[in-house]
Amino acid sequence: MKKASLRSTFLTGLIILIPLLATIYIIYWTFTFVDNLLKPLLVKFVGFYFPGLSWLILILFIFFVGLLGRFTIGNRVISATENFMRKVPVVRTIYSAAKEASRAIFVSETEKIKGVVLVEYPRKGIYAIGFTTGAEVKEASESVGKKLINVFVPTAPNPTSGFVLFVPEDELIYLDMKVEDALKVIISGGFSR
Repeated sequence: MKKASLRSTFLTGLIILIPLLATIYIIYWTFTFVDNLLKPLLVKFVGFYFPGLSWLILILFIFFVGLLGRFTIGNRVISATENFMRKVPVVRTIYSAAKEASRAIFVSETEKIKGVVLVEYPRKGIYAIGFTTGAEVKEASESVGKKLINVFVPTAPNPTSGFVLFVPEDELIYLDMKVEDALKVIISGGFSR
């Protein structure tokens, strides 16, 4: 085997193993963290413990809160709790940020992103992939006298950061591309399609 071929084979192995091992490690770390956090409480209140019991209790608790939120009385309790959280100065900031982050993670892609577009950015003649959202800032459109579309231009390789641009609708080029495919291009730094 030639030196270039050995190097290519080694890099291919790294490309396969790094995401796999990182995923396994993050899952293991999360499992262990939650288990260690709840283990003392379970031993104290339930009287026994086995590995994974913390996760079982956590899943049941999340399901119970979701069930509670679907009924009128539970909805009122949750609304009262949210209103209280919004009134406490430091807690308000943390709670609002956490709520927005969870909404961004768990709302389906079709609700968050309406389309994949090309936008001239950072200057004319150079194009960046962007995502149009359903949100609209009417004040921005009214200020310039034309319809502006919200476009999120993510940075590579971390698409959770980026820029929000208000682009005139007629300056956007809509792509016949799935959101997942566009994200692959961004995350890979343009090396993947």
